[in-house]
Amino acid sequence: MTDAQEPIPKKKKIFCNNCKRSTNHTLIGEHRISEYDERADWGEVSTYRLWICAGCETGTLEDEYSNSDMVGDEGDDYSHFTFYPKRVRDDLAPKIFLKLKPKLKQIYKEALACFNSESYILCTAGLRALLEGVCDDKHIKGKNLRDKIDNLQPLLANKNIVKNLHHFRFTGNQAVHNLESPTREDTQLAIEVMQDLLNFLYELDYKASRLRASAKTKPKKRVVQRPQTVMSPSEMPVTDLK
Repeated sequence: MTDAQEPIPKKKKIFCNNCKRSTNHTLIGEHRISEYDERADWGEVSTYRLWICAGCETGTLEDEYSNSDMVGDEGDDYSHFTFYPKRVRDDLAPKIFLKLKPKLKQIYKEALACFNSESYILCTAGLRALLEGVCDDKHIKGKNLRDKIDNLQPLLANKNIVKNLHHFRFTGNQAVHNLESPTREDTQLAIEVMQDLLNFLYELDYKASRLRASAKTKPKKRVVQRPQTVMSPSEMPVTDLK
């Protein structure tokens, strides 16, 4: 790590949480802190920069950190960058399920919040709680989660959902009971499976009910027949035949 500081550009591209894309940001302030221990020949540097989005003018704090141990394979120093607030480029936004009970909706949102904060074990535990709650809400019986998933089959037209739920149950067992953190990809797949289940049991059924109700209440169109005009022989046109 060198104490010399390279020139920092006054503008650069940063993902803007407000604009939902990478935009030009302008540097308006910088503060640098460095410490060095001569006996250990070890030091660290933290540089804080305030960037303003050129589009929406939202501020972003950049924290650049490096120390004497941060050396690449080719002997070059490197830094670690952290942005505040956290960038939400890869975050999952909760889907809207209008007929989902408030308690289940809260568990669903908290599970997604754990995923976005990279707490995958907690996210998996939340998804299992959500699945248990859905089974209770639909009066699905079973001595364990495995039986309850099997007993969901009559409510589901797609058998793949049950198969995927069993795969999620196995992944959840590893995470909750063995404290083995699943990968981000596996956790995201578990979320998508649960969203498929919620969509089928709540949203699609709700929309179908609204469609049936709309068809029953929609007034039928009246067909108005126009009266036919009958002309007397004296009113009929005379054709001159030659």
